[in-house]
Amino acid sequence: MKLQSYKSLILVIAASLSLLIASPSLQQLIVFPSTESITELWLLGPTHEIVYPSNITAGENLRLYLDVSNHLGASAYYAVEIKFRNQTQPEPDTFNRTHSSLPSICRFSFFVPDNQSYELPLDISFNYELDPKIPLRLNMQDVTVNGETIDANSTVIDWDIPKAGFYGNLFFELWRFNETTSTFQYHERYVGLWLKLAT
Repeated sequence: MKLQSYKSLILVIAASLSLLIASPSLQQLIVFPSTESITELWLLGPTHEIVYPSNITAGENLRLYLDVSNHLGASAYYAVEIKFRNQTQPEPDTFNRTHSSLPSICRFSFFVPDNQSYELPLDISFNYELDPKIPLRLNMQDVTVNGETIDANSTVIDWDIPKAGFYGNLFFELWRFNETTSTFQYHERYVGLWLKLAT
C-alpha cells in the first residue's frame, strides 16, 4: 500500500514538472485574445527623435512633437493640457493617479480613430528675466505656444543649487472625453521635460 502511494506521488510530481518545463513552449503555441485597451503618449524632440534640448534662452523657439496612439477599441476624443512648473510646484501624482493642480498654459483637443495615432507639432518659447530684487530668481513673464502668448507671471524659478541653474518643468497631461459625464477626465498619462533656462 505504501509503495502505491509513493508511485502516485512520483507521478504527480513528474506531471507537474513536465507542465512547468513545457509551459514556455506552450505559451508560444496558444494564442490568447488581445484584450488590453491602452492609449500611448510620447514626446519627440525637434528631429523627431528621442533627443531633447535641455538648455534654452528667453525667446528661443523650442520645437517638440507630442504623439497620441489610440488602442482602446473605438475612436476617442482627447485633450492635452500643457503646464509649466518650478521645482516646488505640484506635478501629476502617478501613485494616486491624479493630475497636477496647476492651471494649464493651453489645451488642445482632437479625435483619434482606433489603432491610429495623432501628432501635435508644438513651437514653444519662454519669456523671463532675472528678478531685480532677488538675484537668484527668474520671473516668468509669458509662454508662447504655436503663436499664442499666455501670461505666466505667477511662476518664479529659484536657482537650483545642486544643479547650478534655473530649471523649469514643461509637461503634458492627457485627458479623455467621458461620454457619460460629458466632461474631459484625466487619462492618467503625462510626459514632461526639464529645461535649464539660461540667463
